[in-house]
Amino acid sequence: MEQKLLSNFEQICKNQTKISLKSFSIARTLLVNPSTSDQTISSILQNLETLSTAVSASNPQFYHLHVITLLCEISIVRRHFSPRITTILHSLSLHCPNITPRAAGLALSTSVSIYPASASNLVSAFSEGTEGLFLSLCFGSCVPVRQRLLSDVEIFNVRPSLLLTVLTGFTKDPYPYVRKAALDGLIGLCKCIVVEDRGMIEGCYLRAVELLFDTEECVRCSAVHMVSEWGKFLVANSEGKSKRDWSDALYVQLCSMVRDMSMNVKIEAFNALGKLGMTSEYILMQTLSKKVLPITKEKTLHGQLSRKHSNLPASSAAGAFIHGLEDEFHEVRSCACYSMRMPAILSAGFATGALGLLMDVLNDDSVVVRLQALETMHHMAVYGHLKVQEMHMHMFLGALIDMNSSIRLTARKVLRLTKLHDLILFKLVVDSLIQSLEKYPQDEMDALSLIFDIGRNHGSFAISIIKEFFPEVDPSSECNWDFNNSKTAAHLVLAISIPLSHGKQQQLDSIPSIIYSYAVTILGRISRSLTGVMNQDTLLAYLSHCSRSSGPHLIEFMKGEDKMVEDDVATKIDTQITCPVSVRLDVVHNNNDGDFEVHDNADNYIKFILANIVQVWPLVKFGCIHEVLTTLRSWKEELATFITDPSCQSNSHLTFTSQYLDVVKLLSKAWWHVMCPMDLICKESGNLGYILQKLENKLRELQHRFIGLSKEEELHIQELTHVASTLKSSIFDESAIKKLQFFSLKEIIFHENIKYMDAEVDVGDKYKYKYKYNDWLNPIPFVAGLPVGIPLKIRLHNVPIETKLWVKMTMYEKLREYVYVDLKQFEGCEKVREFTFMPPFHRTPKVNCFVLRVCVGMECLCEEEVDGFRGHGGPTHELVYLCKEKEVFLSMVGKKG
Repeated sequence: MEQKLLSNFEQICKNQTKISLKSFSIARTLLVNPSTSDQTISSILQNLETLSTAVSASNPQFYHLHVITLLCEISIVRRHFSPRITTILHSLSLHCPNITPRAAGLALSTSVSIYPASASNLVSAFSEGTEGLFLSLCFGSCVPVRQRLLSDVEIFNVRPSLLLTVLTGFTKDPYPYVRKAALDGLIGLCKCIVVEDRGMIEGCYLRAVELLFDTEECVRCSAVHMVSEWGKFLVANSEGKSKRDWSDALYVQLCSMVRDMSMNVKIEAFNALGKLGMTSEYILMQTLSKKVLPITKEKTLHGQLSRKHSNLPASSAAGAFIHGLEDEFHEVRSCACYSMRMPAILSAGFATGALGLLMDVLNDDSVVVRLQALETMHHMAVYGHLKVQEMHMHMFLGALIDMNSSIRLTARKVLRLTKLHDLILFKLVVDSLIQSLEKYPQDEMDALSLIFDIGRNHGSFAISIIKEFFPEVDPSSECNWDFNNSKTAAHLVLAISIPLSHGKQQQLDSIPSIIYSYAVTILGRISRSLTGVMNQDTLLAYLSHCSRSSGPHLIEFMKGEDKMVEDDVATKIDTQITCPVSVRLDVVHNNNDGDFEVHDNADNYIKFILANIVQVWPLVKFGCIHEVLTTLRSWKEELATFITDPSCQSNSHLTFTSQYLDVVKLLSKAWWHVMCPMDLICKESGNLGYILQKLENKLRELQHRFIGLSKEEELHIQELTHVASTLKSSIFDESAIKKLQFFSLKEIIFHENIKYMDAEVDVGDKYKYKYKYNDWLNPIPFVAGLPVGIPLKIRLHNVPIETKLWVKMTMYEKLREYVYVDLKQFEGCEKVREFTFMPPFHRTPKVNCFVLRVCVGMECLCEEEVDGFRGHGGPTHELVYLCKEKEVFLSMVGKKG
């Protein structure tokens, strides 16, 4: 009987011109019979697949429903056929683009419930993911399907407002994993949606607060994350006192979750606390004390919900970090240490109180926790909030002899930034470092480098220790001192650092110069430790000089030598050129009356550099090229400490001076390349063409990126440009060298009205486009061969409106496009002009994804040329780029980056 029915079914299916319901009736008869073999079911599937093709040819939508219904019934009766049925459904959707939403919903809700992993593929095929299909599936499917659909909600084209309402509703679903998926969807929605209704923001936030007390751990974890994200969103949309109130309430609400019974919830809570910014001082201090402070005892925070739907007391934050640092799980203790970084920046009082807790953590059994505590201390030291007292120091110094090398290294990093306020602490630190050095000789390089740094920062304390140490190494004493042990090496390095310190100069007379001769005996050992400060040749010259003389002038001798880092093409002094190291600073300080403390004022330091830089040029001609480069490098590094925002008026002067130092450095290198071609210096100073190219670029920036230059400044830059061109032509014409013999660097006249033109470029705009976070996971879609708009957010500083600006888009070296930007179409002032611009890129390749490099450049035109040319084909003159290149990630529609 089974074979007869199957034969009739196949016969009807072969007659594709006359399709009737009889075939479906026969197939259903076979399906409902439990004794029907799998071979027969497989034959029915094969015929249905053929039948669906025939149906698509005549396109009767009535039969679509019967085919899909029959396929779904097979999925229910014979579950092991579900993967094959899913493939057939997917094929059907491709051949029948007009399939009804009802049929698609039936197919999805039935097949996906059996085989949930196919949800994404089928939804993308049926009806292109319409809103109606999304709603019918969400509210009419089983739990696994709802969870899967909410997790893959981005595949639907659903309006954000509708999606927000649906996801909020599913946070009340009776099944925990559905609630979790809804919360995760709302978290992602918060980062890309613009909500103008404040009541909706508060509603989403308060719904997340309610779920903080859910019975399921996974839901509470997602609720903590959502409270953090929507809470920050709510704070950002508040103003005045309300902003502070909501910020405090958010912080306290998260603090209340650090006592949860679940380890994952506590970790999520501390991670959220570590990302929050503005918070009241009293709440931060309350987190460090289990005892409720008087100021928080009666204070409640409005607008929050707790388990009983009442106002949240501020005392809920009591001892939050103490609970975290005392937790039984080392993962929680580690997160608690990390989350203390942000409040330590906001409050020096919090940092002081937290230090005592972190010192106790240094005795923790877990290496990860101890390391995290030290990293937090280092973070506090970077921002100047680490105040170590003597009662803390004994516990902290124990980390220097820890068995773990990473902990010892991090402890030394903290000590580099720690200010020691008395001699007792200083001696304690030095003794502990020597003890660590004796126990772990493999740490010698970093330990001796640290001793050098703390000696330079605490010169007067170091002198006291060296006075006590010298009798032990004095040959006239009865001690048989071993110059090769760690203790001697540490004290000798400490002695070397004293002339470079900023201590009282009159105390240096008491240091015997012979101690520097002793240091020469372990020159290689010391030089390896001071690699980042000075090379071995410089160290030998320094020790030789110090061993021959003593006195206050030692400070002047090595000022500016703090950073002897080798330049990329820096040269060394040939042994035949005798130019004492001290010559440089004697020349530089001639007009400074011994007063080098000009660093306290940026303007004074700029004047000092521009007044003394002309005295460097005779040293270039004399042959002290290494000394010149070192001096310029030290000036630039000191100058960089004053620069915060180059677009500001005051910092424009600093930027100009910094770039001028680069010009003089490159000019000095190129000069000696050309003027002394046989000298050893030139053989090691790099490629002349590379140097000249960099010099031309720097001069072009000085000439075009600074507005308000005086005539004298412009003539000076043009003279340097002419010298650079002459140096370049001398490569092919040696007669050009004669023109350079009488050149001498002149003093530049500095004026106060210059401004620096700068630009910032970012991809996307959070108010108009969804590509705020553009990367390989969030690319801009494109269609191969068709233009694609690149949403750019551009901020210009000090750029006049008549400036001819271009956006350059480069896919690879030979494929680039330029788009002209007319600043007259955008609002803003000359000081700061911010706008959103979408240049088209026309030549999209036939690939799945690619990267564009985008940059903004200014065309170097004369004033009379600006109004005469407004073409869009590309710049006619060379561009001076105002910003670094920005990478833009694009992916073909329907493909993943």
